[in-house]
Order: sequence, then C-alpha cells, then structure tokens
Amino acid sequence: MDLKDQIKQTLKENKKDKGFGDTFERFTTFTGIKHLVKWIYGDKDCGCDRRRDLWNEWFPYKNNKCD
Repeated sequence: MDLKDQIKQTLKENKKDKGFGDTFERFTTFTGIKHLVKWIYGDKDCGCDRRRDLWNEWFPYKNNKCD
C-alpha cells in the first residue's frame, strides 16, 4: 500500500473516532511516534491505551454513532 492509499484509508477511519484520543492515536501511528514509543518501552505498558480512553471520555466527538 503506498502513501496515497494510506492517507485515504486513514481519512475513512476518521469517521470512526469516538473522541480526541482516537484521533491522537491515529496521528502518532501515522507519523511513526507510536512505533518509536513501543520500541523504547518494549513489553512494558506505556499507558497509551489508558490515555486514549481517558481523552475519548474527556473530549468526545458530538454526533458520534459508534458504540
């Protein structure tokens, strides 16, 4: 998959975001930051999933039809 296809797929997935946490996770994955953090932390929990869920709770998107 080339970069253009990745961008199109990422934009389609944007509609599934429950809140800011999902958007931020997608950004860090797309830019390679998430991969770098996983490399640094290894098997230890870096707190990314908890942070994503917390930010989704604090900053939800309106008119979100995802469960």
